[in-house]
Amino acid sequence: MKGDVQQMETIHIEHPNEIPAIAGSAPCVLALGFFDGVHIGHRGILEAAKAAARSKGYQFNVMTFYPHPKDILFPSQEPMTYLTPLPLKEERFQELGVDRLFIVKFTPDFAQLSPEAFIERYILALHSKHVVAGFDYHYGHKGKGNMETLTRAGTGKFEVTTIQKIEQKEEKISSTAIRELLAAGKVDKVPSLLGCSYETRGRVQKNSLFYKNHQFIKVDIDKEYRLPKLGIYRVEAEIEGRVYKGICHQMSVAGCQPSLLVQLKECFADTYAKQVNIKWLKYTAGKQNETTEVSEYIHKEELVI
Repeated sequence: MKGDVQQMETIHIEHPNEIPAIAGSAPCVLALGFFDGVHIGHRGILEAAKAAARSKGYQFNVMTFYPHPKDILFPSQEPMTYLTPLPLKEERFQELGVDRLFIVKFTPDFAQLSPEAFIERYILALHSKHVVAGFDYHYGHKGKGNMETLTRAGTGKFEVTTIQKIEQKEEKISSTAIRELLAAGKVDKVPSLLGCSYETRGRVQKNSLFYKNHQFIKVDIDKEYRLPKLGIYRVEAEIEGRVYKGICHQMSVAGCQPSLLVQLKECFADTYAKQVNIKWLKYTAGKQNETTEVSEYIHKEELVI
């Protein structure tokens, strides 16, 4: 981060524990949402909250939740995967100038909280003077609270700003729309909704193989990341601040998060156990046979970047 960026404070809250006194020690503008992806639509909410906070001299705070409510409300379904797992989401908020981030642990007890109790125990307890959220934001037990009920409840207590639907070519910009693009392999279309290329992070797990001016690395991705559909992609890989052009082959293993075989051009650094940030640029081909070994890639064809 740049030296002039103020460090964001992160406060974890678990219902029904009392909120730490310091959390509500200063008046704030509070942005509400799950914010998976922190995409262009989310940024409309966050920028509106930030502008209101700066104009009034309040803190610019955000409240989000973890894990995704679906994991708690529908435990028999497959666990959620995320566009921005929590550590990456925190980085995005920091970059946007958030002063305090409240991460509420979504639990069965929290899911039972009435809309009125949520306002009393969270919005008012955090000294919120102005609340900003999207038009489709819901809160409280079974999502009974909405932006209309929040506006009425705030009368005389806090202002409410509702951010209307933000569209791209008459389609709502949403986390769901981005997930659909990933599922179709259309990673080159994601930046128009996300505001940047889709990114996943992992760590090099195998000793590298070299062929001519290419290095092949095997990368394990955190299981919480949503991955594009299986296939071969053009990517950029950042390792210790250096960016390399590459080709990424997803290798499927039954019941596991796919591992990635990444072919890096003109990368001669020691990459073993290093963190890799992968930006997905373009889908190029269908998936390879799961049993194909790295040596077969090398000997059968030279994959040119």
